[in-house]
Amino acid sequence: MTQKPAFHLLRPETQLESDLLRTPEFEEGMMWGVPRPGHPEGMVLLHVREVLDNIEAQDLSPIDRRDLRLVAIAHDTFKYQQEALSHQGRSIDHGHLASSFLTQWEVPSRVREIVQWHDEAYYSWRMYKMGMAEDSVVRLTRLVERIHPWWSFFERFFQADTLTGDKDPTPLDWVNKWLPQVGKCHQLIH
Repeated sequence: MTQKPAFHLLRPETQLESDLLRTPEFEEGMMWGVPRPGHPEGMVLLHVREVLDNIEAQDLSPIDRRDLRLVAIAHDTFKYQQEALSHQGRSIDHGHLASSFLTQWEVPSRVREIVQWHDEAYYSWRMYKMGMAEDSVVRLTRLVERIHPWWSFFERFFQADTLTGDKDPTPLDWVNKWLPQVGKCHQLIH
C-alpha cells in the first residue's frame, strides 16, 4: 500500500495523528487550496508542514509539542468545507468546523479550543487595520477570556502559524502591544 501525501510530508508521530490523516475529511482537506496571499504554498498540506517546522523549532514540553502538532494538523483542514458552505450561502468558520469534527476524537479540550479560535487574533488585528481600534481590542479581549487557561499555548501556535508563507508578521507584534491594554485579560494571563 502506498502512503498518502499527508503521511509522507507530515510524518505523523502518534496513532491519533495517523488516524486523523486517514479520515476522508482530512485527506480531502489536506489537498485543498491554491496559491493565494498569505498562502503561496497553496495546499493546506504544505502550509501545515511549515507550521510543524515552526513548532519543531520551539522549546516545548513533550505534551505541548504533541498538542501543538494536533492543532497544526487540524487548524486549516476544513477550509474546503467552509468554501463549499459559502457557495451555499452559509457562513461557518473552518476553525469551528474542525473543532466540531475533533469532538468525535479523544483530543484535549485545549486543542479543540485553539483549533476553533486559531484565527481570532488575526481577525482582531484586521479590524484594527480597518480603523476599528476599539472593536478590535474588544474582540481580542473576548478571545483571551475564552482561552485564558491556554493563552501561552495559543501564542505558541499563533506564532508558528503566522510565520509561514508570505504572511505579514505584524499581527504578532500587535497582539503583544495590546495585551497589557485589555484590562482584566492582562491579569488573567500574567
